[in-house]
Amino acid sequence: MALTKPVALISMPTLSARYPSFQLGLLKPTLEREGIAVQTFSLYMYFGAHVGWRINETLADVYPSMVGEWIWSKAAFGEFAADDDYLDLYRDNLQSICDQAGCSIGDLQRIRNELTFRFIDFCADSVDWGRFGLIGFSLVFQQTLASIALARTLKRRYPSIPIVMGGASFEDDIAEEIMRGCPEIDFVHCGDAEETFPEMVHRLSRGEPMRGLRGIMWRDDGKLAFAGRAPNFNDMNKTPVPDFDEYFYARREGGYSSFDSDDVLLPIETARGCWWGLKNHCTFCGLNRSGMDFRAKDPGQVLEQLEALSNRYGILDFNAIDNIMAPEYVDKLFGQLADAKTDIRIHYEIRPSLTRSQLRAMRRGGLFSVQPGVESFSTHLLKVMKKHTTGMRNLELIKWCTYYGINNLYNILLRFPGETVEDYQLHCEIIPKILHWQPPWALAKARADRGSPMFTDPQSQTIRNLAPAACYEYLFPKDVFDLKRVSYYFDHEMDDALSDEQYDDVFRAVAFWQRRWTQMPKPFLSYRKALSTILIDDGRNGSSTCSAYSGQYANLYEYCADARSPKEITTQFGEGNWIEEALNEFCEKELMIFLDQRYLSLALPVNPYL
Repeated sequence: MALTKPVALISMPTLSARYPSFQLGLLKPTLEREGIAVQTFSLYMYFGAHVGWRINETLADVYPSMVGEWIWSKAAFGEFAADDDYLDLYRDNLQSICDQAGCSIGDLQRIRNELTFRFIDFCADSVDWGRFGLIGFSLVFQQTLASIALARTLKRRYPSIPIVMGGASFEDDIAEEIMRGCPEIDFVHCGDAEETFPEMVHRLSRGEPMRGLRGIMWRDDGKLAFAGRAPNFNDMNKTPVPDFDEYFYARREGGYSSFDSDDVLLPIETARGCWWGLKNHCTFCGLNRSGMDFRAKDPGQVLEQLEALSNRYGILDFNAIDNIMAPEYVDKLFGQLADAKTDIRIHYEIRPSLTRSQLRAMRRGGLFSVQPGVESFSTHLLKVMKKHTTGMRNLELIKWCTYYGINNLYNILLRFPGETVEDYQLHCEIIPKILHWQPPWALAKARADRGSPMFTDPQSQTIRNLAPAACYEYLFPKDVFDLKRVSYYFDHEMDDALSDEQYDDVFRAVAFWQRRWTQMPKPFLSYRKALSTILIDDGRNGSSTCSAYSGQYANLYEYCADARSPKEITTQFGEGNWIEEALNEFCEKELMIFLDQRYLSLALPVNPYL
């Protein structure tokens, strides 16, 4: 049917209200510049008013139980799996979630059995959906079932309005399986939307078929048709500045602004794909399944986007949603921000190969938070993961991020083929020495996510019995959906890995590290410098001690502030028995670490200008 009315774009729960939907923010101006009228609806911004904002924000995180999806399973598909089985399987995980959310497991059941239905009615009743010619749903993690639930309600009320879904959670195979089992979905868009989504809308307007239009999945005489994923959009400089006006309206109207008055972290997109993955696809990474090719905005375009958003919303804090930062941004973007002495702050995902001087320069330019691919302190494991970095390089990154006050949201991963007890014993030996550095955000077993080499080539990873994560049996009815095709997370067995109990020591070590980091006074290992003397203050274990070193000992310790090989040390200081004696003393006192044939001083300078 011809489209003569505006397009509605919807973002559903379960999603954190702390951030705008970048997808809605980008799609709106993308369609508008093609002459298409659009209205966005950040409906996830109202769910907390129904269940409590603390609960909403907790459920928005992704857990093994996928509880943020599970609460919508009944509203989407009715009763199809026993609640008690799910609750028994994930009781520990759910209880931890409830402790954080300030609720009970019974409250979660009430949300699933009652409040989600009321919320769907609220969404359907609060808007005159009949005035739209197309209703679109943008989906990222844990938005699928809520979107299906509302789509079914809207299709019953407005059967003639076509419904389209798309987004990061709707890759080709998943999209096909969900569309096959959900007749209320008329179209799915797969891939970059800049060119093909507006064309789809125009074809609807003209009453033309979708045949041959890449990126669109549609129904043709009762069968699914698909011309293939949309081509990657390569000229990132042509993407518009996102429009978040409706998010701020919903933030006020939904009541979230009274719950959390902290400044918003505005999402920006400066690149797509992964330049590192093109060369070495990390074994556990399922991102960029069909769009690994890296393309980035020119630094000048990024600066214009930052200026436009700052001016429009009075906000200077940004979250770059890129999978990896473009290498040229180190100098060309952050250098200009530093020279302009702006108060802009940006979070980026980065490679752990950035040097101390690069981190210092980027911190001056506003880099306040990073998510680096650290993953391990064991160079052996990093090689298995195809990270092409070293344990020492990762330690240096953590050290200097801590020193420069860059929030470091890194993870430590376990369970890889060929791992040894020694790999994790190494972590247990290192951690007590670096309690004064920021600990990992999480310690977890690596998953075979859909699209990762662990999933696509399980034999190479000694993986067997690859199966959808257990939670999916409680999310999608098995008599309607093939869970192998609809799941993103998978469970598996691995032949050449350690047993669960062999990870116990490293789990305890990381948990202790995380606790100590939050306690006051925080652990510290720092040094103060006179002209030729350094004083090393050690408060890593509760009590405080001070060691003084002068002359060449002090020079050597400072020289190893960046990791140095024995050859580099000899080149700098020449031959001499004192060098070995000094290095041995520093290592014995755990003021220095020797790893990967390199020495690294562990104390952080007190001087803030280094």
